[in-house]
Parts: sequence; structure tokens; C-alpha cells
Amino acid sequence: MQLSVDVSLDNLLALISKMNVHQIEDIKNKIVEQKLYFQKFQKDNIDDIMEDFKKEDYSNEFLLDLEAGLKKSSL
Repeated sequence: MQLSVDVSLDNLLALISKMNVHQIEDIKNKIVEQKLYFQKFQKDNIDDIMEDFKKEDYSNEFLLDLEAGLKKSSL
């Protein structure tokens, strides 16, 4: 079973601020251990994304707008 929860940065910082120094150190160690700070987002290939949308019969106008937006987008 997997559980997913969206937590805002403000809520996350509020939770951390209530922890003692040992708990915060444990969290830091887990982050380092799992190399979470080294994980980078891998942007999908725009052509692959466009092919997926074309299969769903979106209008050409929408597809052109989507492709233009994807080309301009950043992380």
C-alpha cells in the first residue's frame, strides 16, 4: 500500500520547527543517506509527450499551444 500526501512548504517547516534537535538530525541523516538532494528532475522528451496527446484526439490548435508551452517551460 502506498500513501501520498501533499504538504506545503509552510506546513512542513511548521512541523520541523516543533521537533527537537535530535529528530531534525535524524531527518537530515535520512536525506543524506537516501541522496534526496542529488535527485534531479528528468524532463520528458517533448516529442514523446506530444505523441501521447495526439493519440487522445486533441485539436491541432491545442496541440500547437501545448508544444509551444512545453518548449518554453522550465523546472
